Amino acid sequence: MRTAIVTGAGSGIGRAVAARFAAEGMAVLCADLNDAAAQVVADDLSAAGHHVRAIRTDITDEASVADMAAFAMDWTGRIDTCIANAGAMIEGDILSLSLDDWNHALMVNATGAFLTARAVLPHLVMQAGTLVFTASTVGLLGMKGVAAYSAAKGAVVALTRQLAADFAARGVRVNAVAPGAVRTPLSESQFRARAADEAEFQALLAQVIGRYPIARWGTPQEIAEVVLFLATERSAWMTGQIIPVDGGLLQLR
Repeated sequence: MRTAIVTGAGSGIGRAVAARFAAEGMAVLCADLNDAAAQVVADDLSAAGHHVRAIRTDITDEASVADMAAFAMDWTGRIDTCIANAGAMIEGDILSLSLDDWNHALMVNATGAFLTARAVLPHLVMQAGTLVFTASTVGLLGMKGVAAYSAAKGAVVALTRQLAADFAARGVRVNAVAPGAVRTPLSESQFRARAADEAEFQALLAQVIGRYPIARWGTPQEIAEVVLFLATERSAWMTGQIIPVDGGLLQLR
């Protein structure tokens, strides 16, 4: 049975990816810093008849990420794909960011991607597998007020291309999905924190989607479909690609 690791699987895009891969018949290891959330996802999918486990993983900790890969190997004996999805949004322009904020954004989003890749790539080579990163449209264009997050996701974009070049001859394909505004519990909570009341919250949401030619939020399930494409033989002649899933934002704005 093909085995997929999904980091950040406890909610949002990661949860949708785990569910989609399980429906595809893969064994799925749900990795998340919030082990309780990951376990809920694993329990729900297992109850539906899928082969799913959960593990607490801190992607900023080298030993924790190594344990994640070792758990997958002990469980099924193989890793066919890894979806390096876990990340953290840090807001603020460069004058308002503290050094701690900057370091945290790069540690979670960039160093976390690096550590995840380094832990799984030896196993992916054995299966001619795939690695898919979750980047972001803000790693491809400027957006006000997210200096550290944009820089960190830009690093993920560069890392995707570099690893694709390094590992193509060894049979591993490396790509990334770059979502636009996706409505998840995390994104919604961030907007609610900025709003004084429900009317202001709705106005903020409308302001965001007003930038998108397809004038609505994306869904985690829509991102998961593209991740599945990049992770499987559906995209067999693609590597080093950054695929925006963004309602037309980058090309049509």
